[in-house]
Amino acid sequence: MKICGRTAKCTGGHSAVEQSGYISREIMYSEYDGKTYYPKYAEDLVHNEVLLPENAPEEYKDPKKLWNSVEMFEKKDDAQLARTWRIELPNNWTYKFAIMFLRELCKRLFVSKGMCVQFAIHDSENDKGQRNLHAHIMLTMRSIDEQGHWMPKQKKVYLTDENGERIPVIDEKTGQQKVDKRNRKQWQCTTIKTNDWDDKKYGKLWRKELTDAINSANAELGMTENFWEYRSFKEQGLDIIPQIHLGEKASAMERAGIKTIRGDINRDIIARNAIINAARAAYEKAKEELAEVVAIPVTAIKTFKSEIVDMIRKMAERNNNRLTLPVMKGKFIGAVSDRAALQDKAKMEAYVQSKGWTTFDEMQADRKELKANYETMEKSRSDMTERMSYLQKLLDFNDEYYEPYHKYNIEYWKLKGAEDKNGKPLGFFKKSQAEEYKKQHQAQLNSFKMYKSALKDMIKEPDKKITPKAWKKELDGLKEKYQQTERPLSDAIINLAKMEVLSYNKRYLEQTLQNERSERNRTHIRNRDQIL
Repeated sequence: MKICGRTAKCTGGHSAVEQSGYISREIMYSEYDGKTYYPKYAEDLVHNEVLLPENAPEEYKDPKKLWNSVEMFEKKDDAQLARTWRIELPNNWTYKFAIMFLRELCKRLFVSKGMCVQFAIHDSENDKGQRNLHAHIMLTMRSIDEQGHWMPKQKKVYLTDENGERIPVIDEKTGQQKVDKRNRKQWQCTTIKTNDWDDKKYGKLWRKELTDAINSANAELGMTENFWEYRSFKEQGLDIIPQIHLGEKASAMERAGIKTIRGDINRDIIARNAIINAARAAYEKAKEELAEVVAIPVTAIKTFKSEIVDMIRKMAERNNNRLTLPVMKGKFIGAVSDRAALQDKAKMEAYVQSKGWTTFDEMQADRKELKANYETMEKSRSDMTERMSYLQKLLDFNDEYYEPYHKYNIEYWKLKGAEDKNGKPLGFFKKSQAEEYKKQHQAQLNSFKMYKSALKDMIKEPDKKITPKAWKKELDGLKEKYQQTERPLSDAIINLAKMEVLSYNKRYLEQTLQNERSERNRTHIRNRDQIL
């Protein structure tokens, strides 16, 4: 975790507005310094969101207003503006799950303590085609009072004696209480922080909370092969040397082939950790070999003539032997966890062959039909979800309120029915058991009538019958039917996501080829002009 502030010591940036624009991939104007900050990247943004505590103004949901307010409130040249935290996420999580996870984590760790939080999720790809799902978190450093105003970072508190009285500041020479220039009495005091968010204990605590939450989420998803560790290598008793963070500028220079001091440090660290890197490389090679075993033989694919397969191969030649992935433009891609498979050349060629598509028109025809089926399934599942929610509410109300008092009504009418059939007891001293029961349980019987009326109001059916057994039977049937639709729906989503990737790469390749033709024409014209 780093600090964004106005001094050189702050390694998390020097403008909160600039940092917000960087993680949200938005153009941001800073009211404090009068600069407009332009993000350098945009294609990797998955999600951007601001979370607020109870007292924060609603307008702070706009990151521009939130961080401009932070910057304008801070007057000092050495002011600290925000905490920034970059965290890694499992690459096999879907975007939807990652968003839900980050939202709940930020609420629990930060918003609950009174912080305003902006988080953004990115899914980038390095030069080797390896994906990197990660998130950036920005946290405010000041608390917000009940009126929605920024509070001071610390406040003055008067010291008191054992009687709760303020302790005067005594002048040693006169023995009298000191006064200031305006003749105001002076009292002993100290300053205390208005929050403890800068306590060093939170660094390790938040890292532990993050890794515990990721491991717990992975366990629920059935992905237990990778255990996340919050402790440093040193804390784990390992001799491995961690690499240092290059930073944006050094990373760009290294990508351009220009060596940097930070890059040299990392290269030395990599050399020292050669054994681990070799093991990691062996693992990756084993994964590739396994994928080759299960993939359709290349010889079979080569005999299959298809303009889609041709497109895949041309794109792969220009993109590190992989397809490119539209992060924000695909409706179904965000629901797929194995996004690397969508970019895999061999797997996508095998997929096209399995479908028997020779042209994009054939693929689009199948896509149209599949999308219609998907929408039908989604509508059906939505209707089932609504009906299940309705039935569950009826059952919950019945079990919690109606049924506990129903037995009193049953007993009363049982007694009353017997008396009506056999006649009431004769004699002055012989009382009706039904009436006695009614007197003793009047409160329960009144509650029964009240809850019965409320339950009937909840029932949408015209007959208004209370039939919990029938509700339970229908609910169980709907749950089973809903579960049966999960696999077909999942298959439809994966297929539609693959078609999205293929369609996107087709457009991308067409634009690339057009650019290449234009460049060749410009080169030809320049060469011709030089000859003339």
